[in-house]
Amino acid sequence: MKSGRTMLILAGLVLLAVLPVIAQNTWNGSKLEVKFSALTAFYAGDKKMPAGNYTVTQGAGLQANTMLIRGAGKNETYLEYQASVSQTPVTKTEVTFNRYGDKEYLNSIALPNGPNDQSSWILQATPSAGEQAAAKADAAAKHTLPATSK
Repeated sequence: MKSGRTMLILAGLVLLAVLPVIAQNTWNGSKLEVKFSALTAFYAGDKKMPAGNYTVTQGAGLQANTMLIRGAGKNETYLEYQASVSQTPVTKTEVTFNRYGDKEYLNSIALPNGPNDQSSWILQATPSAGEQAAAKADAAAKHTLPATSK
C-alpha cells in the first residue's frame, strides 16, 4: 500500500515537471490575431469571401483549432486548422492560398513565433469538400500575401 502511494506521488511530480514543457510546444491560439488584405475573392472553407481586409482570431469562446475569419459587414466564417511547428524558421507573418483554376482557398497562416515568442508556427486550414474536389481536378498553385500579427 505504501509503495503504491509513493508511485502515485512520483507520477504526479513527473507530470508537474513535464506539463510546462508540453504547454510550451503546443499552439493554444490564445494570442492569435492576424490581419491581411485579399486582393481577390477567396474561399475560407466552403464560404466565399469577397476581396477586402480581414482579421483572423482564435481565443476565448472559440473551440480549440478553430479560427474566426472576419471581414467587413457580415463576411465572417469559422475555419478549422492544425497547428504545427514550422520546419524552417518563419521571419514574417504570411497567409497562403491555393489556387485551382479561378478559385482560391485559404490554405495556411505562417507565424514567426507562437505563444511566449517561441518557434515559428504554421496554422494549416482543414481542406473543405469544395477544395478537395478542386484538388482532384487540378494541381494547386500556391501564393502568399503579407500579413501582420500580434
